[in-house]
Amino acid sequence: MNDCGISKLDLKRRNRMQILRVVREQGPISRVDISTALQITRAAVTIITNEMISQHILEEIGEEPVEPGAAVKKGRRKILLDINATYRFALGVYVDEKEISVGLTTLNLETMDKKVIIHGGNLTAEYAAGVIASTAKTMLQNSCLTSKNLIGIGIGVMPAVWQQLGGETTEDGVLQFPLFQRLLTDRCNTTIYLGSAVTQFAMAGVQHQARNHVISNRQLFLHWGDNHFYAIPMQGAEPLHDICSSRYYVENMIVVPDGREAEGYPRGSVRAELSLSAIQKDVSAVFSEAQTPALYQLTDGDLTQVTLASLLTASEEDVALIPVTEQIMAKFSLLLNNLRCAYFSDSICLHGFGFTQRNLEQVQTYLREYTEDTFADTVSLSPIQERYRFLCGCIYAVQEGFFRRGGLS
Repeated sequence: MNDCGISKLDLKRRNRMQILRVVREQGPISRVDISTALQITRAAVTIITNEMISQHILEEIGEEPVEPGAAVKKGRRKILLDINATYRFALGVYVDEKEISVGLTTLNLETMDKKVIIHGGNLTAEYAAGVIASTAKTMLQNSCLTSKNLIGIGIGVMPAVWQQLGGETTEDGVLQFPLFQRLLTDRCNTTIYLGSAVTQFAMAGVQHQARNHVISNRQLFLHWGDNHFYAIPMQGAEPLHDICSSRYYVENMIVVPDGREAEGYPRGSVRAELSLSAIQKDVSAVFSEAQTPALYQLTDGDLTQVTLASLLTASEEDVALIPVTEQIMAKFSLLLNNLRCAYFSDSICLHGFGFTQRNLEQVQTYLREYTEDTFADTVSLSPIQERYRFLCGCIYAVQEGFFRRGGLS
């Protein structure tokens, strides 16, 4: 007889995955509420969660609190469960053309140690693997941990250094680093989760929302870097595709019908209208210490240092920048709206633009002017700050090595 269907191990892993997902998104939560959320019997939930408690993956944190003024319920209050954040630990790494950022966190991403290594652009797979392995070893020793305490090492590589680290894309559009992966596996004695840092930042935005109980079923992650826009649609916590196959899709979008030209792109494209060179060309007509003192100071008088973030900041003081800023932001607002419609997104997360919270408020103001009011409130900034870029790798390791496995080794 042929074997078919799902194995008992796969079924067990899937049930545990679902329970961990609910606890992450809604926790602390009771067994009864887990049963209701997943439409699994209470008995099944009790069996699974008790096993996970005995394995120290979940923990009971006490009774459900009584809301002030609420009617007193008869019987025993619900016992709440939460993920044991120190069941395992994650090492995360971020690699770009200037630095390697390494950090050690708990499962709920509390930072225990971090370090930035400046490499000066002389990056090879051999060098990067050596730095990561030695730094990881030191961090574990400092925290009295070993590789057995890790769920793995998550590593995010920025597109600018893919080639230096031997990155290659398969026919299916999957990014791989064969040599780098092998070197890391040989030296680190733990599981290595290696991929695009941009995709990992997209996952980080979703995980951050989940921890704050703000659930978006379809989110679009828009990254600015290496003078390119990268768009990654997310279905829950999973990217619908990596940036390998969609790098130039955003830049081919039209934001000004029959607008300016850029070689290899349609007229009025994002590349022609919203690239750094296009923005700087628009600003050049008024850029001077006399007319735009705030922007001049922000950029040290260097037009090539003008960005969308610096333009928004300076426009609140430099009157001469207002017409230029309005024109550029009208196009940027149209881009965001086009992306929302193209990907059927519930929300958009912005990353790499250098925006402050005040800049986000300015973007939302323009969105209310050029699109519908409710759309503006669905646009947010990525939670990963510059000093904590390694968190992209930590989140990737936690997702792949813990949640996707249902906590199973």
